Amino acid sequence: MSDNGARPSGDTLLGIDDCDRFKHDAVNQLMGLEDIDGSPVAPAEMKSWLFFGATCSPITGVAFGFFIPLIIQALSAGSGFESSLFSGDNLTGSTLIELVHLADHSKPCNTTAANFSCVVQMGSVYIDTTSVYFYSVTIAAILQMFLFVALGSLADHGATRKKLMLNFSIVGAVACILFPAITRNDQYWLGLILLIIVSVSVGMSWVFVYAYLPLLSRMSPAFLIHAHDKSLTPDQLTDELEVVTNHISGRGFAWGSVADVFLLLVISVLAMFFTPPASLPSTYALQVGIAVCGIFWLQGIFVAHRWLRERPGPPLPEGANLFTFSLKKVGRAISKFRELRNLFLFLLGWAMYSDAFGTLATVAILLAQSVLGFTTIDTLILAFEVFICAFVGIFFFKTLQTYSKLSSKRILQIQSLMYIVIPLWGLLGLIPGSPIGFKAKIEVFVLSGVHGLLIGATQSTCRTLFSQLLPPGCESEFFSLYEITDRGASFIGPLIVAAIDDHTSNKLNAFYFLMVTFSLAFILFSFVDIEKGIQEGRAYGRKDRRLERR
Repeated sequence: MSDNGARPSGDTLLGIDDCDRFKHDAVNQLMGLEDIDGSPVAPAEMKSWLFFGATCSPITGVAFGFFIPLIIQALSAGSGFESSLFSGDNLTGSTLIELVHLADHSKPCNTTAANFSCVVQMGSVYIDTTSVYFYSVTIAAILQMFLFVALGSLADHGATRKKLMLNFSIVGAVACILFPAITRNDQYWLGLILLIIVSVSVGMSWVFVYAYLPLLSRMSPAFLIHAHDKSLTPDQLTDELEVVTNHISGRGFAWGSVADVFLLLVISVLAMFFTPPASLPSTYALQVGIAVCGIFWLQGIFVAHRWLRERPGPPLPEGANLFTFSLKKVGRAISKFRELRNLFLFLLGWAMYSDAFGTLATVAILLAQSVLGFTTIDTLILAFEVFICAFVGIFFFKTLQTYSKLSSKRILQIQSLMYIVIPLWGLLGLIPGSPIGFKAKIEVFVLSGVHGLLIGATQSTCRTLFSQLLPPGCESEFFSLYEITDRGASFIGPLIVAAIDDHTSNKLNAFYFLMVTFSLAFILFSFVDIEKGIQEGRAYGRKDRRLERR
């Protein structure tokens, strides 16, 4: 499909070519929108967008969710040293930093030992091998936040949305494919560089993928049929648009979930039947699996390049600077705190909540490997469990809300309380003589099942609540802030957990931070008044439209 502005024949929609422009005009008139490309979305274009998102999904869900953390920790540990030369009884009362100074770093890390604790030299300092991954993710998150602020406006303005999406994706896919180039443990530094490149690339790709959603929804034939109905009021048209948007978003989630399971199966086959030579790292099969994810991503890039239209946005205001315009846009949204108190209170809770459950997953998988001796097969079983439970969780909470008539806020409170149980359980392991608290593999499997039940459902609940609080007509601006809040806060958890790992001798101490963060998020969500927040949003939306007319 060409990316120019030519419109396809209206025969593909209702069989009446003259109706296409009328429908686009109706959308503009009732919704106040100015889509430059008003062509109805063809089935091939919709499928190309869905498929591209599906090829991105395994990078975040499978690669970063399970295997890249294991690869980085294993490579760095394979090139590292024991963090101390003392037995577990001698660790009491000493920090890991103190023990690092006491150790002579001549004893190679024994990664086959249970509860191994190792350090690797980076420059003149020694860093815990678990912390290496968290520090790298912190750097990637900070870079990504700055890029989003600098380039975020391009998702809504000009004709570069598709180009940037594809270019970031190409860089990320190539970086994935290069993971098998790491053939020695002492090349872990190359893994860190590739990790940062892939993390930033897939994060920015998602930003531009999300920017397509409102455009495809407005130009979807399912919505344009309603736009053609002159009897619908603007509020009714808005409701119809929400239904269509949720349907397309749901299809995107389904396609992504299928892709996650497919790639997980491929990596499972590699891990079980491909035995790398002894000269290669023990994680080499997983590294090949990451490369397969990159090749799969390239297929999505090709399909999107061929069939996804550019659908350019309006140009930047005359005289506006590309980078300062985006920065000012973010600043303008933040300046509305007093008028939209409940929306920003929710955003603060969301920042803590998303950072906590994102960090929790990585803490658990690295702890399972280094403390409980999880094998690659154990990790694969865990991954399948989480994905299966995620499907069940979405259905369960939807059914619960339907039959119990609980509000979305109450559902979110239940979900956040359930999340608090996981770090609380982990802290039980710090009690001397306690037989529970991540002391056995079965505990990891059970609590990972709880995480799986919650992860997809709770993100859906948060998006629903945030959508209700948005000022009408300011959706794009505030969803940009929603993404910045999510990604901007995502470095805090890894940074703090890395510091905890570096300064204490027990990895379970990270659960203190996670329990506090989940608890604060629950408190903030409890203080959000949804009804009042909706009124605040509507009042601000009316005020903003009056200012734009002047």
